[in-house]
Amino acid sequence: MKRVLLSAAALMLAVAPATVVLAQTAAAPVQQQAHSRLLPLEGVQNARDIGGYRTADGRTVKWDVIYRTAELSHLTAHDRGLLEARGLRSIHDLRTVEERRAQPTVWTDASAPTVTAFDYSMDTSGFATLFQGGMPTADRAREVFAASYPEMLKSQRPQQRALFEDLLKGEGAVLYHCSAGKDRTGMATALILSALGVPRETILADYELSNQYYRPDASPEAVAANPQAAAFMQLPADIRAVFMGVDKRYLQAVFDMIDRDHGSVETYLDRELGVDGADIERLKSLYLV
Repeated sequence: MKRVLLSAAALMLAVAPATVVLAQTAAAPVQQQAHSRLLPLEGVQNARDIGGYRTADGRTVKWDVIYRTAELSHLTAHDRGLLEARGLRSIHDLRTVEERRAQPTVWTDASAPTVTAFDYSMDTSGFATLFQGGMPTADRAREVFAASYPEMLKSQRPQQRALFEDLLKGEGAVLYHCSAGKDRTGMATALILSALGVPRETILADYELSNQYYRPDASPEAVAANPQAAAFMQLPADIRAVFMGVDKRYLQAVFDMIDRDHGSVETYLDRELGVDGADIERLKSLYLV
C-alpha cells in the first residue's frame, strides 16, 4: 500500500493527463465575452485564450495573442493548422525534462514555432511525506498543495523570465503550457495578467476555469498504459479531486508570499525576473486595447 501511495504522490505532483476524469466544482464567474475563451483544439486539454479581461484602468487584454494550454503531445493536423493560422510564433514548455520525454511535443513542419524549455526535475518530497502516515484527508491534501505553490513559483523563475522576455518582443502569438495547464501554467498566467493590470479577483476566477476545462483521458487503455495512473485510481475520490483540480487558495498562497516578501507583483517581476516599470508599460502597449 505504501508503494501505491508514493507512486500516486509522484503522479499527482506531475499532474500527468492520463488519469481519471473527475466532476469539478464550477469556477467563479468571469466576464463573459463574445470571443471564445476555449480554443477548439482536438488533441489538447485546457486550451484557452487569456484575452478579453478588463484591467483596472478600463482597458482590455487583446485576444488571439497569448494562449495557455495543457501538454501538446496529441496535437492533430487540425490543431497545428489552427495555431499556425492564429500566428503562433513560440511555445514555452514549463514541464520537467522527465515530463517532456514521456509526452514529447512533435511539430516538425517548416512553419513550426520555436520551443523554449529548461531541463530540471521537480521536487516531490513534500507530496511523498503527505502519505507517509497513511491516507490523508482531503483538507490536509489541500493544505499541502497550497504550501507547495510558493516554492513551485520560485522554481519556475528561469521559465518565467524567458516567457516575459519573449512577450516583450511582441513578434507574434505566444503559447505556454505545463502538463495539465493548471498549476505552473496558472501561476505564469497570474503574473502576466497582474503585469497587465487585471484585478486579482478576475485572475483568481480565470485560474479556477481549469476545473471546467481540464478533463484527462479516463479510458481503460490510457490508465492501463500508465502504472502511476493505475495507482492514482486506487485513491479515494475526494483525494483525486484535490490533485486533479484547482482551488483559488493555492494561487492566493502565491499572492500572499509575493505581497509579504516583495510588496507587489510589480516589485516581484522587477527583482526576480528583471521586468521593470518600463517593461510593464511596453507589455501594456503590446497586449492591451
